[in-house]
Amino acid sequence: MPVSRRNFIRQVVTVGPITMAFWMEKDLLWAKECGMPLASAECTLPTPKPPVRFIPNEPKVVTRYSALELAAPSRATQLKQLRDGVCLLRDLPPTDVLSWTKLIAQHCIHCAPSNADNIHFNWQFLPWHRGLLYFVERAMRKLGKMDDMRLSYWDWENKSSRTLPTIYAPKDQPLYWANRFLTGPRWPLSDAAVNVQPLLALPDFRIFGGTATQGSPTPASFSGPHANVHNAFSPGDMADLQYSPRDPVFYAHHGNIDRLWSSWVAAGHKNPDFGTAKVYFYDENRVWSYVLFNDLRDEAKLGYKYSSLMTPKVKLSNFRSLAVAKTGNQFTVPAMKESVGPKFLVLQNVHLEKQPANAVDFGVFTTQPPVGTASAQAKGFLGTVNRVLSSGHDHHADPLSAVLEVDNLLDQAKEGKGALKLYVAPLDPTGKTTAATTPLSADAFSIVAE
Repeated sequence: MPVSRRNFIRQVVTVGPITMAFWMEKDLLWAKECGMPLASAECTLPTPKPPVRFIPNEPKVVTRYSALELAAPSRATQLKQLRDGVCLLRDLPPTDVLSWTKLIAQHCIHCAPSNADNIHFNWQFLPWHRGLLYFVERAMRKLGKMDDMRLSYWDWENKSSRTLPTIYAPKDQPLYWANRFLTGPRWPLSDAAVNVQPLLALPDFRIFGGTATQGSPTPASFSGPHANVHNAFSPGDMADLQYSPRDPVFYAHHGNIDRLWSSWVAAGHKNPDFGTAKVYFYDENRVWSYVLFNDLRDEAKLGYKYSSLMTPKVKLSNFRSLAVAKTGNQFTVPAMKESVGPKFLVLQNVHLEKQPANAVDFGVFTTQPPVGTASAQAKGFLGTVNRVLSSGHDHHADPLSAVLEVDNLLDQAKEGKGALKLYVAPLDPTGKTTAATTPLSADAFSIVAE
């Protein structure tokens, strides 16, 4: 369906040092909110009526293609449908519960500073975002009368997709967003920043996706590639956890996080029984609805599949999780076969209260490198723990779980006669330490190995 811009004008808004351009209706000027911190309309929803249960049961399964695939001439129809769908939502009045403004609000209210049940720090993280993408897709399909329209995903783990997908770059089209930063040392995305292998190796959903209780533990899938891709856009909207859905690329990024979940299941892991846990959204008919997590476990029932899945580089069925004895920041490495690898160190709830509030990357070491050290070249460097900052939050109390690929763990354990001490230090965007290391404190340690 073609989208007309005849009733819309282009508005240039300057907020501090940033100049942003938006489409807006002449009589509406909704876009002026988009550059403002804590814009009220972007973090409020009307008081809803009692919710109605929504049970997904799509009549057919249609492929979600990568943004790289949509750039091919053979996928021109799918690309046009995606752009038309985004434009239709962005053109709705901001009071409409299907509008771009209220789409942002549905995310914002679930991770606002006042919300003690943040969707990023418990098992809501994966099902909630899957539900968001699903209902966005349904709204676009109905508004545009595009039954086969599906969202796209950004396969940033692919070496050919380490920069912003080209379909999002051109100005004056709906996938463009002015407050999007694409320069700096985080670009192009590095192998380490988007390494999904440690997450695919996690044997149980409790670590991979969290539990019903906030921070018990936080999902490892929140850290790592998820956080690193968000932070690559700093200081743009994508790097603000609450308001990242302003940028259309958010939906492609979370499409890939959803694909990671699908890939984790396809690798042989099992989703839990979520019981009566549910998420709430407005459906395409503007009805306040709830969906059980259990009804979101199978994407085929949601009417889509991915054109490809992430492939583990090891046979995960042979892997097991080994508990680690720890005292403070020291743990004892259990006996393992030296010829088998890789191995993955699982850190449940790393506590960062003593770290700088504005840091997003933290290096994990078995040594104490001096300030200014390039972490990747430091002896004893194991990997990073990463987070995304939010407007108005004090992040000191937010623990982070992570899983690190540690091929050299046995060699380092030998040097310590079977025992290792772990340390943590904040890193700048280039990976250099910006403060002295401190002993790493975590709720639990384990090793995933054969």
